[in-house]
Amino acid sequence: MKILNSKSLLATIDNFNEAHFNGDDWRPDQDNIVEWISGRLGKQGGYRGSFGMTPSDWNRDFRLFTGERITTRAGRSHIIAEEANRVLKVIESDTGSEISALKESESRLGELIFHDPRINAVKTGHFCCATCSVAMWRFMSKGGFGKHASLVRKGIDRLKEVSTPGGWGRYPFYYTLLALHEMEVPAARAEISKQEESCLRRLKILEKKRDKYSRRKRDLILRIVGDSV
Repeated sequence: MKILNSKSLLATIDNFNEAHFNGDDWRPDQDNIVEWISGRLGKQGGYRGSFGMTPSDWNRDFRLFTGERITTRAGRSHIIAEEANRVLKVIESDTGSEISALKESESRLGELIFHDPRINAVKTGHFCCATCSVAMWRFMSKGGFGKHASLVRKGIDRLKEVSTPGGWGRYPFYYTLLALHEMEVPAARAEISKQEESCLRRLKILEKKRDKYSRRKRDLILRIVGDSV
């Protein structure tokens, strides 16, 4: 699978996330991925000077890995920055090398998100909007913003407060489920377990669909409730 799309940061990140999710080997393309994503640092539209999408990306349908649409410009800018950070962090952790563009992006975003201990992100682990917060947790669960790692647990506590048998209110169900699944900590597993019945109901609907986002959602649910099906 070719991961790098030199015309689209959105597509490159989605391709990488697909390979990582499926356990496919992205390593043969890793140097090109790092070089190209690093080159997007500070480009026009980048959130707080982080990684900016290409001009053509702004005309694309912006979807999260699990298919939820993002329509606001600020939301797109922030989420793609967190997702780009996450891609580089996964590569950095696997190779043991240091990616200078990732370090700079973390610094720039961190100055905005964590600069004041009185703001929400520091107190609750929630920043900006619900979806942006999940994107931030996905990066942090891979080691991003290391000094603030405890905020992931605060984010889970926030989900506990708004949890219902069908989801987490404004937090996008599948994207949040994916983030919790990847955290691999007891608190996250406990929160996932509350949604098992909802997952089983959703699985019946997803089995009738063939688009890539439905496939990803189905595969995610099967990893979580496999023994219950």
